[in-house]
Amino acid sequence: MVSASPVVPPRLQPRRVVVANATTAERLARAKGYPYARPSTSFIFCNGAAYTFADSDWVTPSQWSRSLQHLLQLQVTAPDGTSSRLSDVLAQQGVKQSVLAADTPLTPILAIGSNAGPEQLARKFPLDLFPDGVVVPVIQCVLQDFDVVFAPLISSYGSATATLEHSPGTAVSVFITYLTPPLQQRMHETEGAYNLCRMDGVQLLEGLSLQAHTEGAAPVAAHSTAYNYNHQSGTLHLPFSNPGSSPVALAEIAAAGRRYPALTQVQMQAALRLALKQVSAQQLPGAPGAASHALHKLDTLPSMQQQQGDGGQLRHTEGLDDWILSNLDDHTLRRARVSALVAAAQPFQYQQSEVLMVIGTALSTSVK
Repeated sequence: MVSASPVVPPRLQPRRVVVANATTAERLARAKGYPYARPSTSFIFCNGAAYTFADSDWVTPSQWSRSLQHLLQLQVTAPDGTSSRLSDVLAQQGVKQSVLAADTPLTPILAIGSNAGPEQLARKFPLDLFPDGVVVPVIQCVLQDFDVVFAPLISSYGSATATLEHSPGTAVSVFITYLTPPLQQRMHETEGAYNLCRMDGVQLLEGLSLQAHTEGAAPVAAHSTAYNYNHQSGTLHLPFSNPGSSPVALAEIAAAGRRYPALTQVQMQAALRLALKQVSAQQLPGAPGAASHALHKLDTLPSMQQQQGDGGQLRHTEGLDDWILSNLDDHTLRRARVSALVAAAQPFQYQQSEVLMVIGTALSTSVK
């Protein structure tokens, strides 16, 4: 088993991520929960659960000499707190040996947003699609000179999603997902509106937390090349119609030396609701830039202090649930809003990035 470059194409007819019979409360929680909780250390995602282990225990696949022993002998901790070897976990979970055959390549692709969350991985890799079992090493890393920022997208499940942006001097917490070919193909088909990219000249520190990095610890490995999914239209900049606009970082994602302002998911949803209040379902752009004229001018970023009204209530979040539900229930309206955001987006600023694969379009609905 060795690491490989991501060459597996997505399916011609992507299978949607469908969460059946979700209640209104569950749909809202999913929309507002992005990028979702993730462990504070590296983990193995197996059949819907995260089995954690110390970052320093990881050995990058390029050093395995085509042996599975380093992976199978990992001592992991289950969600219930019990500790065992990964080989025992796989046996208990009924994972077939063919899932991790000795000649199966593992492709490293960055997980900058929800792909590092076990909750999202469980939705993307359900056992009904992978009855032989699902095993994904998810390794904590630090990426230098980048930040995780908001993309110009409201997803089909209602969240404002993430993308990377160049940010010299910033160190941001990310993860690597090591994917077998079937899982890589599945991941591709859930990434509509994104490009699969290769970035060169980077500093990706594998097997290292941000805290350990700031304390001077060494990584398990360092890489100058990284593969990632970046939004096809680049980065959302706020405030709209303002020469001083900038990318907006995800406050839920830890970073050191952060240059960009940061908002939580709920704060960004509130900001988009204000900015897009003039966009209706009939305002799909007929020409590039047309939808940007429908954007309401937002002069300031809605920080928590700015959103506090009398009595400590979040005045800009009143009615937010209804706005989120309108994106979930009215596909045409969501498309109009996304088109407006795309029209006002700024391209990815890192020059040493090559698009390997275009996946869907900005209006794709491969993820439900």
